[in-house]
Parts: sequence; structure tokens; C-alpha cells
Amino acid sequence: MRLVVFLLIFFMSISLSALGETKKKTSIPIVIESQKLIYIQKKHMATYIGNVIAQREKTIMKGDKLIVYFDPTDRYIEKIEVIGHVYIKDPRGEGWCDKLYYYPAQEKAVLIGNAKLKQKENLVVGDKIIAYKDGRVTVEGIKQRVKTVIFPEEKNKNLIEGGKEGEKSR
Repeated sequence: MRLVVFLLIFFMSISLSALGETKKKTSIPIVIESQKLIYIQKKHMATYIGNVIAQREKTIMKGDKLIVYFDPTDRYIEKIEVIGHVYIKDPRGEGWCDKLYYYPAQEKAVLIGNAKLKQKENLVVGDKIIAYKDGRVTVEGIKQRVKTVIFPEEKNKNLIEGGKEGEKSR
């Protein structure tokens, strides 16, 4: 019995420490909470099921299920998949979708199905959104049209309002 408990703790510690490392070898940990964890060494994957919350620094991912795909050495993350009621939040904004794929080495997130990204008041909606850490975003509308709502910055807003007031006083 002690051997089983030791092995379980050993494999969990390997998978959790590996989650904190991509091929860039960063020492920032990721903390994952769920109702259930299934680790399959032969497939190089860890599956977290039930009200999953994953946090790394100020970035939070939530969903019904989260799957971590490791490289063949089980030391680095190749891809993270979040399925069902997906929510992601970081200092730049927040997003919602049915399924999310995150590729740490490429610093790329792919939101699929009812995808929405929001930054302050600005919003982009589509069937598939690809967002990169450097700020590039690609939005595709497959079943629905792409929709964007852009609010002008306060600086621009004041210039517009100032222009209107100037016209009124003439």
C-alpha cells in the first residue's frame, strides 16, 4: 500500500513540475486543481476532470476538462487542451469558448466554438480565434460572422467630443 501511495505522489509531482516547464525552461510553476487526475505515462498525457482551475502567475484557465500533452521525455509541455465551459483570464483580457488549445512553445492560444475575447470594453467574437502573446489575433467566422466591438480610447473620445462641442458653439 505504501508503494502505491509513493508511486502516485511521485507521478503527480513529475507531471505538476513538468507543467511549469516548457522548452524555454522557466521556473514559474502552474497550479492545477480538479476533482480527478488521470496520468497515462505511455501516452505522455495527464487529464484533469471536473471543475478544473489552472493558474500560472496571473493567468487563469478554467474548464470542465484539461489535458496536458507532454513531449516523449515527459519533461516539457507540447500542448494543453481545455474542454467545456472554457474561461481564460490574464492581465491583457479574458476569453470564453467551447474548446481551447494552448501551445506554450509558440505562445499561441486557439479558441474554438462560440469564441470571444475581451480587452477592457473591446470585444471580438467568432467561431475560431487564434491569439498570440505578441498581440496578433486572427478571427474566423465559420457558422457565424465575425463581430468586433471597439471602444475608442479616452484620449480619442475627448478629441471627438471636443470637436462636436466646437461645432455647436459656431
